[in-house]
Amino acid sequence: MHINLGDVLRIEDFIEHAQFHKKNYGDNLLTFISKHYGQEKKEHHQNESHDHDKLPFSGCSIIHAPVALLGQLFTPEFQRFDNFEKQDNFSFQLRHSSPAIFDIFQPPKSA
Repeated sequence: MHINLGDVLRIEDFIEHAQFHKKNYGDNLLTFISKHYGQEKKEHHQNESHDHDKLPFSGCSIIHAPVALLGQLFTPEFQRFDNFEKQDNFSFQLRHSSPAIFDIFQPPKSA
């Protein structure tokens, strides 16, 4: 993929348009990328009248989204599990017992 200075300068347009999608359509980052660079691009560009040519990477067929820059834009919601009770369910059962096995672990005998 070839990234030029123009693409870098248009990152702000990318973020602005992604925020527009999040607010108006409830799109997350992956859906936004799919609508503008992926499988949904053709259908989305017919349905939405926006200056999509202002978005960076518009001439690329493959995109690696600058996720580090967009971390604050789309933050995943994780569910916390504070109500977990710690349970210690550890047990050991000897399935096979053989006197020969226990003879190995005996202290040495005097002659």
